[in-house]
Amino acid sequence: MAHLKRDSLNLVETIALSAAVMAPSASMALNVSLVSALVGVSVTVVFLIAMAITFCISAAIIKFNQLYSTSGSLYKFTEYSLGRRVALVTGWALFLAYFTLVVGVSGALGAYVSSLLGMLGLRVSWLLISLLLSVLMWFLAYRDINLSTKVMLALEGVSIALILILAVVIFFKVGLRGLSLAPLGFGTNHFSAVAEGVVMALLCFAGFECSSSLGEEAKNPTKMIPLVIVGTIAGIAAFFLISSYSQVIGFGVTPAGVQALSTAAMPLIDLATKFVSKQYAFLIVFALTLSLFSCVIGCVCTGARILFAIGRDGFLPKQVADVHAQYKTPHVAVHVTMLASALLQVLFYIWTRGDGKDLYNYNAFVTALSMLVAYLLVNAAGIVYFYRTQVWRWHQFAFPVVGIVAMLYAVYSNIYPVPPYPMNLAPYVTVGFIVIMVLVSRLTRRLAPESHLLTNPQKR
Repeated sequence: MAHLKRDSLNLVETIALSAAVMAPSASMALNVSLVSALVGVSVTVVFLIAMAITFCISAAIIKFNQLYSTSGSLYKFTEYSLGRRVALVTGWALFLAYFTLVVGVSGALGAYVSSLLGMLGLRVSWLLISLLLSVLMWFLAYRDINLSTKVMLALEGVSIALILILAVVIFFKVGLRGLSLAPLGFGTNHFSAVAEGVVMALLCFAGFECSSSLGEEAKNPTKMIPLVIVGTIAGIAAFFLISSYSQVIGFGVTPAGVQALSTAAMPLIDLATKFVSKQYAFLIVFALTLSLFSCVIGCVCTGARILFAIGRDGFLPKQVADVHAQYKTPHVAVHVTMLASALLQVLFYIWTRGDGKDLYNYNAFVTALSMLVAYLLVNAAGIVYFYRTQVWRWHQFAFPVVGIVAMLYAVYSNIYPVPPYPMNLAPYVTVGFIVIMVLVSRLTRRLAPESHLLTNPQKR
């Protein structure tokens, strides 16, 4: 069986995948107002806490990446510690997270491009735009991974630069009198409000581990990928802190400013119009679409590699583990992911006639829960594995323990109080999908005992 394109991605190209999946520009455009609605002006300190928790969650994942290089990411890491049955739960939870991101972000992308065209006087359905752009994203994910990462890096780089320029303009125009330490303090917020805000901010860091799926394609992966994970979390956290602070300062730390920020549908657009011009606001919308576009490509590339790894282990039809002869990409897994995404978008439109942003909101709850399940299991696997192999000292186990406690609270906050319909269906969709796919995987393995397994990645 053919292999993925080994030793083909350098440090910058590996970073590109993580940056694209985390979609920092889109996170700052969509989530700061939601956090502000929970904690008022204390937005920046919430992102600071979320960064610290993300580092705790990442500790076990980083250590696994130092020991193993595999395209299976958290799925394979869990297997090495807790066995294949638990690993299948992790694998399907992780795939579901990335797949729902593909579906939801594609819908949001179609909606924002439709809005962008509307600013030019053109009316085009979000679904048509999403499907047309999906063809291009499909092509990029199907082709050479080097091409995909270069495109993702360029698009996300432009969008981040535009938002940072806006932040600098805001700081310059408000002057020293307009700056405040309030966003770095807790104010009069109760613990519950801060905790809910941290959960919301924590989800902005989801996908930080996706470079793990490039373990068989990156150069010197056991050194590079841990470095990428740490660097990506730190770099994007710095961007989150600057952008979130500039948004709070831009609207003002007064009660009226907090009210305006927390209710703003697109706060970056409002700030760009106020501090620069309507033309620059148009560029910010364009930047957001670039971020969403690169995010979908990154999620397809990552999700397809998880699917490829599960198929390679004999838990899916062997065709899923096929590698393209020329491009060395898991092309069948890419096809399956994109076809299923397009089908769900069409069914959603036929069934609800809803907007692409609604599709994103509905999928976000499933994405959050399934990602948390995968993170919880791999951290539990890390505790067991590193205790058994004695590669960690006692104080190092504090990191996954803190991460697990934070994630359990995040799961709880996503299911109680019960969210409105249809978001209240997210736990059932998440658990139902994982259970069904684990059963399908076990059945497939029994029907094909001869299995077409590749040798497991070796410990370095």
